Amino acid sequence: MKMRDFSCEELKSLAVELPDEVSRYEAAGDFEGAGKTIDRWLEKPVGEAMKTRLRYEKYIIQELPKEFPDTEEEVIRKFREKLPDFSMEDLQRAERENMAEWILVDGKKHYIHSLIRNLTDKEPEIRRRLGLTEEVTEEDQYQQAAIREMQEKGEKAVRIRLKTSIRLKDENFVPGMKIRAHLPIPAWLSRTFDVKILNHAEGKVTVDEPTSMWRSICFEDTLQENRTFFVEYEYVVWTKYLDLWHGEVSGAEDFNHVRMKYVGDFVACLREQYPHIRFTPYLRSLASEIVGEEKRPMEIARRIYDYVTKNVQYSYMRNYSLMTCIPEYCAKNLRGDCGVQALLFITLCRIAGVPARWESGLYSNPAYVGAHDWAMFYVEPYGWLYADPSLGGSAYAEGDENRRRFYFGNVEPFRMAANHEFQQKFSVKKEFLPIDTCDNQLGEMECEERGFAEDELEITKEMISYEAL
Repeated sequence: MKMRDFSCEELKSLAVELPDEVSRYEAAGDFEGAGKTIDRWLEKPVGEAMKTRLRYEKYIIQELPKEFPDTEEEVIRKFREKLPDFSMEDLQRAERENMAEWILVDGKKHYIHSLIRNLTDKEPEIRRRLGLTEEVTEEDQYQQAAIREMQEKGEKAVRIRLKTSIRLKDENFVPGMKIRAHLPIPAWLSRTFDVKILNHAEGKVTVDEPTSMWRSICFEDTLQENRTFFVEYEYVVWTKYLDLWHGEVSGAEDFNHVRMKYVGDFVACLREQYPHIRFTPYLRSLASEIVGEEKRPMEIARRIYDYVTKNVQYSYMRNYSLMTCIPEYCAKNLRGDCGVQALLFITLCRIAGVPARWESGLYSNPAYVGAHDWAMFYVEPYGWLYADPSLGGSAYAEGDENRRRFYFGNVEPFRMAANHEFQQKFSVKKEFLPIDTCDNQLGEMECEERGFAEDELEITKEMISYEAL
């Protein structure tokens, strides 16, 4: 990624519609023609917002074809390495079931890089033919046990120690590089306590304040030899269970007392946040249909959660930096991963007058550590409550209504929450467009000349210890 970083203000330009000529070239899959057309339009007397939008679109058309690498023939050939009888009919069925996203490239269909993973993980017929049973994984066992414990005891607390690292792949390293690397670390917010930085790599180090909304540790160094930047930390997460589905909720006063220290600016948690949290005509209409005449904030949030979990198909996505309005995409296409679904929930809640906000970082239990996004919404007298639409939607797909209901109001304590706001700035400025323009979950790295893409980096996440408290 060679493009200089776009400020939050400049990213608002993604809401500007492109000239029709550019859009027509892109729709036909002629990205070279689109690029030349953008260059011509940058010379025309259009406003600065349009010029900013056009410059960003040059980045999108450069990167988008990489996210959709395979033709129909290539998809079938690759899938037959796993499933010899995979056919064009299977691919067409996946399209009808909304599981095979594609774009045109030079007039031919090209499918998203995650297609085989999507079908292998989510398509029942393909899984049956592959002989994949619906066994409960070790990760699932920890999750389900935590939910049972919270429902039985009313709470659960854990102490987790993680080590994360980032390193430039050797083939991209040049001696003398001035490197800047950001790794996310837990903020002392929400239900997270007793955060300790135990060890980290050498170099010029900047550690964000404990209550930073986008908390990270930044390393700056000039390297003669390639090396790994790492941070090791521990933290405690304490979660209290609320059953929001059966009658009156007990213990509200106690829960309100220990709710997250950061209550937030309710004006910010109700407003648009361009380019993604945008109250488009379709999203306004959809929110009105979902909410109806309901006026109670808890019931409004519940109706929105029900809609997302029961109607949106989980799907691995293209890079978020290539999307111009994430919740609108989700609502129009009824597919999305954890972050896409969380943003749809947040946006619909805000449209309907319920404060809602973003939270993300790592999902970390002893069997699995990986990036994850979820949402929070505010309802009196309980304060800030969790909603995890993607895990709730997965439970719905598996017929587990208890687990689906759990994720409205609750999450298990397997969360390293580094980001408590959406699309913020690093305290140590990045000079180039980040891998993820929405938040920082895995890490970022750049040199003086450019930022590095995810496939140019080696990123690791390791659980060092886990203790139930």
